[in-house]
Amino acid sequence: MKKNDLELLNKITKNMKLAKNTAVKVGIASDVGSYNNGQSILAVAERHEYGLGQERRSFIRTPMIKETAKIQKALASGFRSIQNGGSTITNLNKLGIIAQNISQNSFKNQGYGEWKDISDATKKAKGKSKILFNTGRMLQSIKYWTVKI
Repeated sequence: MKKNDLELLNKITKNMKLAKNTAVKVGIASDVGSYNNGQSILAVAERHEYGLGQERRSFIRTPMIKETAKIQKALASGFRSIQNGGSTITNLNKLGIIAQNISQNSFKNQGYGEWKDISDATKKAKGKSKILFNTGRMLQSIKYWTVKI
């Protein structure tokens, strides 16, 4: 085996170990802050995601289920890239961006058409008819990050 072949094999082995021990998460971080009225953005997001005391409007779990094929395709592509010497971190970041975009896009398509419309009173109070969109802070707070597992 040539020296370069062994270097590539070592790089691939190192990247595969890193991939095995790293996960991509998408959501809203606990330290994201609050709205002007003092409500935690995370708490409001949880109420909508899980339907706690109001209509369930999932913008994380349902979109990921709906886009499973897209996520699996990105995973397969990233795995092939790593097998060919590509960077684990680069490929995990690509996956994170895809997952973040899937979640954020649910605001545009009303949870893949599954979100119940808001009441006329809510539309009047907000001055808008868009579901889960008032200031845009919740949408902008959706991020991805990598963690060691």
